[in-house]
Amino acid sequence: MPRMSDLGEKLVGEKILTKVPITSVKAVRSTCKTWEAITKSWVVMGKKAHEEFLGFMMMNAKVYSLRYNIGEDLVDVKQVDLLNQLDISEVYHCDGLVLCVAMDHSKLVVWNPYLYQTRWILPRLGENTYIRDIFSIGYSEDKKRDHKILKFVDDYISPGGVFRSEIYEISSDSWRVLEAKPKWEIQIDEHQRGVSRYDNHGRISDVKDFLLCFDFTKETFGPRLPLPFHSYNEDCVTLSNVRDEQLAVLFGDFESSFFEIWVTLTVEPDYLSWNKFLRVDTTALTSFRLDAFLGGSFFVDEVNKVAVVFELDELFVFGQAAGYIHSVNLGQVTKIQHLCSYSGEHVQAFLPPLVCSSSYRPNLVQLKQPLCTKGNATSSIGK
Repeated sequence: MPRMSDLGEKLVGEKILTKVPITSVKAVRSTCKTWEAITKSWVVMGKKAHEEFLGFMMMNAKVYSLRYNIGEDLVDVKQVDLLNQLDISEVYHCDGLVLCVAMDHSKLVVWNPYLYQTRWILPRLGENTYIRDIFSIGYSEDKKRDHKILKFVDDYISPGGVFRSEIYEISSDSWRVLEAKPKWEIQIDEHQRGVSRYDNHGRISDVKDFLLCFDFTKETFGPRLPLPFHSYNEDCVTLSNVRDEQLAVLFGDFESSFFEIWVTLTVEPDYLSWNKFLRVDTTALTSFRLDAFLGGSFFVDEVNKVAVVFELDELFVFGQAAGYIHSVNLGQVTKIQHLCSYSGEHVQAFLPPLVCSSSYRPNLVQLKQPLCTKGNATSSIGK
């Protein structure tokens, strides 16, 4: 009688691994040492031939995995049980790792879905947290390939305010303050959909949008890079990424009932070029409401030439050629109590879904909780 470990690599890869979602691969790896080795070659090294999009999203203050297959018209949204103990306000993805920000910004969680590991991170010892703090995750492009978290500290309520940049290194489990600073204050997006506006003259309703590049290797800020349109505060402007190499941006004009999506052709530290991916007139689509508060998170499927845009409780699929294709109900959206970034007061509100839009590629980065030592900023929660 042949054993499961006797099955060949190709058979396991083509007949089993191509049917298993990334978030369930842990069970396959634990079957036997042979299958664990096969998952690393097929899944991590890129041999897994999936046509589906896999990403992660925040909805109702919890993290969900998202599987999308345009060929089978499949949309599968499933809550991540490992992260249930924390209410989440933001979720970001880079290089196989997912960064989750607590609703009150008091702690962070870095999650490796492939290894099913988490690391809980507290601020620097003695450091306050502010609801307007902004985070991102990246890695250095050198031999070390250190994964890092960039934090903008912003306390505009206190007299004099506080504004600086800090960085956390996963490999050393440590925070430090950066000397490098951008030349513009951040005007935070209330709903944290991946885009912020910068200006050195304070908050105004008409501001030229641009991107600011941060080099995680050199730990320096680059020059302002323009977006391919001009918007106002009531318009919807949302960033997304296409794989790990390109950016996409959605612009919805509040008064003209249309939106358009642009995708970068070239991305350099000091240069961007854009190509319009699609433009959709939403006048006849009465169920679709794109505004600056209740939606606009999205991702682009370049292979099938579609864009998926998320509203409060629905996702809408638009094609380059056909325009609106269909919509899918995401389930009941509930009001969440959270701190308002402008007033600092607790409010009850519907929070729109936030999509981690890069197609997921697994990573073997270890996130095991380090031993707590004096001066260590990592929390012991979740051990």
